[in-house]
This record gives sequence, structure tokens and C-alpha cells, in this order.
Amino acid sequence: MFFKKFNLLLTSILIIILFFTIEFYNGWLTGKVLNVNNNMLDQMEHLDTTYRKSYRWGGSYLAFQDIKSKLAKNGGTNVTLLLPTTEYLRAQGVTDMDMVEPSVFYYFTGINSVWANSPEVARANWALIVIKGRGVSLKKIREKPELDTIISEYKKYIKY
Repeated sequence: MFFKKFNLLLTSILIIILFFTIEFYNGWLTGKVLNVNNNMLDQMEHLDTTYRKSYRWGGSYLAFQDIKSKLAKNGGTNVTLLLPTTEYLRAQGVTDMDMVEPSVFYYFTGINSVWANSPEVARANWALIVIKGRGVSLKKIREKPELDTIISEYKKYIKY
């Protein structure tokens, strides 16, 4: 009986070790579980949710919160934001920001957003645009031709 339990224990340990030798799962283990930045004592000292979110998600979260505050300051109510793709940002020279999916953007900010290939793109009344030399900026869309111009520019960088 003891021998069978011992063999079962060794077999399960071997399966777990083999599981985490797969590159994807090993990356998850080292990046999320065994991460030295994931210090329990440090997290206990900083219980503020805003601090923890910025600590966990980094620069993208802070940039999206900045977008949210700028929209609120400019009277952005009932906003649907047209988001560019990361490929578009790279082509325009913006390397310090990655664009997330609209659902993730909503999770970070609570603001509705769409991509240029979305069926609801006609609802977009603000757009995130890149101005050469100045970086990423917000633009209020006032007319449909203006929206169509931005959509046609963004669609060049969408991979289907």
C-alpha cells in the first residue's frame, strides 16, 4: 500500500515538472507566481487599488487613466473612443505604448471604445490619433467625413 502511494506521488510530481517545462506555462510560472516583484509585504503596505493597478499593469494602465481624465476634463460624456492598433502606433513612431482591445480598454477605464473594423464604429465620437512629434492625442469627431478619414487610415494597419 505504501509503495503504491509513493509511486503515485512520484508520478504526479514528474507530471507537474513536465507540465511546467512547456514554454508557455513556464513563462506564466516565472512571470506571475515566482516573480520577485510580487512581494506580499510590499502589497500589504500599499492597499490602495489605484496603486496596485498601476503597479500590476504599468504604463499602459497609467496612459489609459490619463486618457480617461482628459476626456472627463473636455466634457466627454457618452464617449465611444475609436482606438488605433498597435501596428498603427509603431508605424507612426510611438513605441512606448501598446494598444489593447476595446474590452480591455473598457475594463481599465470604463469608457466604450471600438476598432476601425468594428460594426459599431459609426458610434465613435472621439478618436485617439497620433500627431507627429507630439505623440498620442485625443480628437473630437464632429462630422462623418472626418470619421471616415480616420477609419480609412486605421484600416490600413488592421490584420484580418
